[in-house]
Amino acid sequence: MLPQTPPDRLHFILQRAPEDVFEPDYVSDVPLVQFVAFGRDHRVFGWIRLRADRLTDLLNTHEELLLTNVEIESLKDGAMRSVDEVLIRRSELIAVHASGPRGDGQRRRRTRAHAIAIQSGNYLIGGYLHAPPGSDPIANVGERPLMVPLTDAWIEYWSGTGRTTQSIGTIIVNREQVDSMRVVTDEDLFGGLLRPAPTPGSNGVLNR
Repeated sequence: MLPQTPPDRLHFILQRAPEDVFEPDYVSDVPLVQFVAFGRDHRVFGWIRLRADRLTDLLNTHEELLLTNVEIESLKDGAMRSVDEVLIRRSELIAVHASGPRGDGQRRRRTRAHAIAIQSGNYLIGGYLHAPPGSDPIANVGERPLMVPLTDAWIEYWSGTGRTTQSIGTIIVNREQVDSMRVVTDEDLFGGLLRPAPTPGSNGVLNR
């Protein structure tokens, strides 16, 4: 992170491809992982060495995300372009995914996993929400900070190139961008049975 970065801005410097380092004695202490930020009309992605224990905590404590060296895909026509820098407000994010390191196990509390389906614009997201035993999982989401993680998750979205489905492990969802959220069964979650449902906030593309 750059020294002059404002305190409410998170700055990630990405690589546009997972390039190998061919130096004989080179050993990285932090793995290179794919990073993807999903917005209503585009997704921004690249590769990053993520040193933080919990990406969720970082996103919840910063209102802006400054990304350097990124690829952008338009969901309207599927067009791809490379940009040197893009600034994204946290409030504009649908979800964020990075495949690297898991949080500190000592900070985890006993929870129950609930299979959840979420719609946000052109996205359908499925995964497990971890909530305290005996609590209503949907109500629990409203009591949390803005960015909420789902585990064993997948995301499906529509763009100019058609429908794309990705199984991505953990995804962090912006609860204020959710059009609808519902508890589903494990069979629904992984059996390919989930379908988009009409929602008042949807732009219509998802419901075709």
